[in-house]
Amino acid sequence: MNENTNPEVTEEKLTTASEEEVAESVTEETAETTVEGEKANTVIETDNEINDTAADANTIEKSADAESSEETEKADEEKPAKKKSFLQIPVIISLCIVIAAILGYFVFTGFFLKEPEGVTWSNEIDGATYYYEFNNDGTFRANVGSVEINSTYQKTKSDEGNTLTVSTNIGSLYGSAPATYTISGSRILGNQTLEGSYGEGYDFTLIQSKKETTILDLPEEFTPDEDLVGTWFFKYMGYDIYKATFNQDGSMTIEFVQDGIKYSGVYTIDGSTVNFTYCVTENVAVPIEYSLVDHDTLTFMGYSFVREGSAAAEATPDQQILTPQE
Repeated sequence: MNENTNPEVTEEKLTTASEEEVAESVTEETAETTVEGEKANTVIETDNEINDTAADANTIEKSADAESSEETEKADEEKPAKKKSFLQIPVIISLCIVIAAILGYFVFTGFFLKEPEGVTWSNEIDGATYYYEFNNDGTFRANVGSVEINSTYQKTKSDEGNTLTVSTNIGSLYGSAPATYTISGSRILGNQTLEGSYGEGYDFTLIQSKKETTILDLPEEFTPDEDLVGTWFFKYMGYDIYKATFNQDGSMTIEFVQDGIKYSGVYTIDGSTVNFTYCVTENVAVPIEYSLVDHDTLTFMGYSFVREGSAAAEATPDQQILTPQE
């Protein structure tokens, strides 16, 4: 050691230098620790940002998927449904069967059906044309001039032949007697013929026809009796026997209800007489006396008639007058 050196000074300097070095070392370590902490924080923040970004990306992706799904559903809804072809094989087959059935029915009915129902038949007797109709429900109607007859009929089939039995006498038909018959011709061509017979000596022929109804001309300058206008009945034991209808225009009908006979015609009034006109082969005028007892009671054809719908029409059977009035 140099003699000129001061030991105290030297030790103090050394001590100071050592302290400074320690302080610097601590400062450096602190700085390093701070830097490392900041780096760690930076890494954590970066990780958090990355996680947030990933979450945002997932959210955006889900939102995009949802929007895409909604757009797909809307597109599916807006897309027009594909129309199925109407003319599919089962439909075509069904149509063919229906058409074949219809054609078969018309062919059978027009050329092969030999029954009296569904056809208007006619013949002439003493200059008058009679029309006959046999209905599927068993009812029968005949017309001649302005007269209509309603009744019933029966039809039977056997090996001995087909028969018709009508319940009333009209034209060529006997009431309650069976007539054998055969039918020829084509219904669709309108040339069918019905050949009938009640036995030896009485045969008749009916041809397929179109019915013509006789309508009489209304009287000119007709003035009705307003108290007479309406429908009237003669009743017995609760049954309608006669029915007379007087219209304001001069037309009129008289019905024999139980016999099914209806006369249609016209009428005029001359004092206390109703002049009723109907037609068979020609016009027939029949004078009939009448008098109004009151608003709901009429003496006509010698019988006491009551107005339809009145209290008298609902009277008990013993209140009805059976015998003709004098």
